[in-house]
Amino acid sequence: MQYIFILFFLFVLGSFLFLWFRGWQKPFPWLEFYKRGKYEGFTLREIILLKRTAVYKKLEKPLSIFWSVQQLNRCLYTVIHDIDKDESLTKKKRKVMLGRFLALRKKAELSFPKYKKKLRTTKDIPPRQKLVIRDKDYGAFISWVIDNKRKALVVLQPLGQEGWKSLNWNGRKIKGHLWNKDDAGYSFETRVLEQIPHEEYPVINLKHLKRLTREQKRDSVRVEISIKAWYNDMFYSTGKEKPKVSIAKTSNSGKIIDISETGCCMIGGRALNENDYLMMKFFLTEKKRVVAVGTVIKVSTLGDKDQRKYHIKFTKISSNARNSILLYVYNIFGEREDMFGEYSKK
Repeated sequence: MQYIFILFFLFVLGSFLFLWFRGWQKPFPWLEFYKRGKYEGFTLREIILLKRTAVYKKLEKPLSIFWSVQQLNRCLYTVIHDIDKDESLTKKKRKVMLGRFLALRKKAELSFPKYKKKLRTTKDIPPRQKLVIRDKDYGAFISWVIDNKRKALVVLQPLGQEGWKSLNWNGRKIKGHLWNKDDAGYSFETRVLEQIPHEEYPVINLKHLKRLTREQKRDSVRVEISIKAWYNDMFYSTGKEKPKVSIAKTSNSGKIIDISETGCCMIGGRALNENDYLMMKFFLTEKKRVVAVGTVIKVSTLGDKDQRKYHIKFTKISSNARNSILLYVYNIFGEREDMFGEYSKK
């Protein structure tokens, strides 16, 4: 009887020490995992795939796969390869599943505070912010915020047109436009309080406003890029009959400088105007070709008179092309490790 007691005591002590060194880890409540997966819109098959990947990657907190960018980046590579290897899935089902996982990655990215930061008044505009300033008589100019003081927004004297140094801005009513990175576009109307000439840094003081107009809210993640694109003008004929689409035979080229699954920014010649339609073709990588129809929603001037910056919204793009752009943007396969490498310069 004494030996049985000693063996029992050693067993309890050994179990205690084992749990102690493991940190008293409790079994993970996988029911919560399935509930969260259902809440995010995944099917049972997709949730099982995520669970298997979380176990394979030895995630300390498996639930974090639904909201952590870091954990999603670790797991999506494996998830996508498992989808591609599953012969029981049709091409359509693969695209749908990939689209859901990439939508989760996008949701996690856009939950970062930097995407929710808003500008409410001109006092929130930071120094070095680029501005586009428009005057009904003088035209459009470029400027930068030098300082944001209590009584005025100090900006560099607007430049970009001939004779800009000799213009008198005192008392002028102007319209300002700016893009707050990772947020949205803003516009405002104000008055020039004072023009301060200076040989090196001439500036103007703008009256502060209590409200800015928020425009073009960003609902997608963009990354910088440098790739060549070809585009053809598109024309829609309207009439009593069904609208017909015609595509110009002549192709033009430009350079895409940033991209997302919803649109891009391209530098090109002066052939396009706002609301123009175009068909675009470009290669994200040597093997990934994208074809999309887009609309020019904004045209910006550059220092070069023969070049313009075109802000383009994709109006028609295949799910394959959209997924390819998202995989590139989130760099799931390391495709943009060398963003401006040899292929980008072609």
